[in-house]
Amino acid sequence: MAISWTAKKQMIFLAIFLLVIVIVIAIVFAKATRPTCFDAKQNQKEEGIDCGGPCPKKCLGEIKEPIVFWSKVFKIGEGRYDAVSLVQNPNIFLFVPSVKYQFKLYDRNNILIAVREGKTFFNSGETFPIFGANIDVGSRLPERVFIEIEKNIQWERLDKEREKPQLVVSKKDFFNTEPFPRLFAAIANKSIFNVDNVSAAAILYDKDKNAKGVSVTRIDVIPAGGSYEAVFTWPAPFSEEPALSEIFLRTEIK
Repeated sequence: MAISWTAKKQMIFLAIFLLVIVIVIAIVFAKATRPTCFDAKQNQKEEGIDCGGPCPKKCLGEIKEPIVFWSKVFKIGEGRYDAVSLVQNPNIFLFVPSVKYQFKLYDRNNILIAVREGKTFFNSGETFPIFGANIDVGSRLPERVFIEIEKNIQWERLDKEREKPQLVVSKKDFFNTEPFPRLFAAIANKSIFNVDNVSAAAILYDKDKNAKGVSVTRIDVIPAGGSYEAVFTWPAPFSEEPALSEIFLRTEIK
């Protein structure tokens, strides 16, 4: 049976239409499955998942969680306490400009009696104390304190070597006297540039290296090649003379 010219023409149009549909589907599928820097896969010669290689985002490598060595509370007055945690960022090439944390104070019955929130920064590879000052607990007695550092920290990688300030404690003198014990520390800036916004924390220890007291002060600027005498105080003399002291100096390295 012969096919009319009209039928042949319709079949040709139908074939062309189907071919166009197949080509469009193939293009859409190719675009949908093409490796990208946002597909949660390590492909297209990426160094990690969606990072490195052709992707603009740098790979962070193995990320380690911050280490908390110890946390303690120190009474500074009636119903008022300082909370301190000694923390380390073990990531040598990672830093973060802002991290949230919470101090949680508990009584002897493990009942939460106070919370103090704050923010700090983590320089790469740095060990430092986080300090919560003058926490009001009312008539309750804190037996222990824990620090909670936020999860899923948005670490940043050091793309280039940032010049770290050379701050050195050249001299320390402690006086366990009335009315307030004092620690004088001479801090020298060996850098060739001024160092601004320095946080200085002094920790006193007993002979077993248990922390007995912490004091923190802020220094606006230490000029290049200059020095500064920091003074740390405590609310009352210690019944037992501290065996040693340690001073931590830090400023945000930008």
